[in-house]
Amino acid sequence: MVEPIATPIETNRQMQVISLLIIFAAAIPLVLFPEDSATAIDALFKWVTHTFDFVYLAVGLGALVFVLGLAFSRYGEIKLSADKHAAPEFTKFGWGTMVFLAGIASGLMLWAGTEWGYHFAWTPFGLEAKSKEMYTVGQAYGIFHWGPTAWAMYCVPTIAMSYIYYVRQKHIYKISEACRGALGDLVDGPVGTFINYLFILGVLGASATSLGLGTPMIGGALAEVLGVSSSVYLDMAIILTCTAVFTVSSGLGLTKGIKRLSTFATVVTLAIVVYVLLVGPTKFILGLGMDSLGYMVENYIRMSTWTDSVDKSGFPQAWTVFYWAWWVAYAPFMGMFVTRISRGRTIREVIVGMLSYGTFGCALFYIVLGGYGINLQMTETLALSELVNDKGVAPAILAMFKTLPLSGLVLLAVAVSGIVMLATTFDSAAYVMACATTRKLAEGQEPQRSNRLFWCFAIAILPLALLFLGGLKTMQTTSVIIGLPLMVIMVLMMISTLKFIKEDHA
Repeated sequence: MVEPIATPIETNRQMQVISLLIIFAAAIPLVLFPEDSATAIDALFKWVTHTFDFVYLAVGLGALVFVLGLAFSRYGEIKLSADKHAAPEFTKFGWGTMVFLAGIASGLMLWAGTEWGYHFAWTPFGLEAKSKEMYTVGQAYGIFHWGPTAWAMYCVPTIAMSYIYYVRQKHIYKISEACRGALGDLVDGPVGTFINYLFILGVLGASATSLGLGTPMIGGALAEVLGVSSSVYLDMAIILTCTAVFTVSSGLGLTKGIKRLSTFATVVTLAIVVYVLLVGPTKFILGLGMDSLGYMVENYIRMSTWTDSVDKSGFPQAWTVFYWAWWVAYAPFMGMFVTRISRGRTIREVIVGMLSYGTFGCALFYIVLGGYGINLQMTETLALSELVNDKGVAPAILAMFKTLPLSGLVLLAVAVSGIVMLATTFDSAAYVMACATTRKLAEGQEPQRSNRLFWCFAIAILPLALLFLGGLKTMQTTSVIIGLPLMVIMVLMMISTLKFIKEDHA
């Protein structure tokens, strides 16, 4: 019996070079004209979020309806593999941890304990600021922002790419390929090229956002433990440490590297959450969590469609629209990554798994950390809402952790968890970029190690330079603006998925 010849793995060097040029082209104005760039991008961000707010909200809700409809239709039974009897490549736990940690970075812990503090002072629906009701509403809004709609937007490119890759056996990791059903041969020309490079900018911007959110928390925690002052040099050391961790992990590959790193990060992070739940006011935390979940479920449609076009408070644009744009910037990257690890699962398993692992995991963080922070505010132990609004989220979350017993150990665990979670996300991003710059990749194959390591350094260079030069926040805002054309691409993916599935399973 003749063994099949393995598909040779060939890196697309041209795409690597052009991608680097795009990175530098995006960074140069931010470096040379930081103030003008920040002013222009902030103005563009405000215009985009206020002009197209209804688009972001409609596509977000539409994505949720689309994936739920697909999962519970007869098409949900379709197995993502050419071999209909193939077992999933990873266990449910291993798959779930990789999906969860790739999609959240270290921002979840940061926002879970503090987001309610912003909503407490700046309220939705014309509610009274700093009222008791806002404890429940503030936490509910945070759970909503990290809930089913966010994970549904991750599901759309995942299913679109997985179906083409595993069922249609088109072994090309390109976002443009997932739009072929809607755009036809246009994806082979400039339109497809634009889509693929837009994906790269989205990944870089989203990574910079995660880094900008996570690094101050990690740096503050380490500074407290080590007894030193927070500084840009400490932040740079953290980024270099993250780079070293995810470079080693990426070099080891998917199973030996990313999976193990994800499992370790899950254990450390969950240990922190469980500790807070046990030493904090457990009954209050769980009770408020139930209240918040109930409020979110009861008001889900209203929260998903509210633009506040009459009062013009700006709340949905600054929060919900921002979050949806952030998730969409991440979505193609998540789609590629989850596609790679989902061989052997059905469409229903992937959708239900992503929605449940993602939603319940994020809700757990918000309920426990947010509930503990709210209790500190209510008992006047720590004015956390005022601290959030005056100093920002990183100092606030660190002050919250310092109120815990054995706070030194907790802060050390937070720093370790933050570094590993950030490294896990960057690790996954580097792996996906390597897949995207490989011409063809058969099922089970991994991109060349040199390609993976190339992207490890490339992804770290831009945020590191912008952090030192003060342009990181501008890059974060840019990632949100990129979310607008990516919203269009997401709609094209939904159209393509339906078209291909109906053609193949008429």
